[in-house]
Amino acid sequence: DGVQIVTKGLKSNAIAQVKATAAGLLQPTDWMVTRKAEVGTAIPDTVLDYRAAVRTASGTIETAITDATTLEQFKALYDVPVDADGMPTGNAPINDWPETV
Repeated sequence: DGVQIVTKGLKSNAIAQVKATAAGLLQPTDWMVTRKAEVGTAIPDTVLDYRAAVRTASGTIETAITDATTLEQFKALYDVPVDADGMPTGNAPINDWPETV
């Protein structure tokens, strides 16, 4: 009938999830941004730094997703780095978000 159907792929879905995660991390401090806009109350530097770190992390993760040219590279974004004993040493690149304020 001429109706186009679009099926989103792994990258599109992963980027949508990154954007949703970033929005969820920013949401608890959104009220401070609104308050600043409405009445001029300053936002604490720790909150501003955190919000900037979330946006930076989101951009970094989205770029890593976009730059993955093979399925193996994409899957590697979900691998948690480990030391020689198999103990985690950080977050998987797909989940490397800043600590909350």
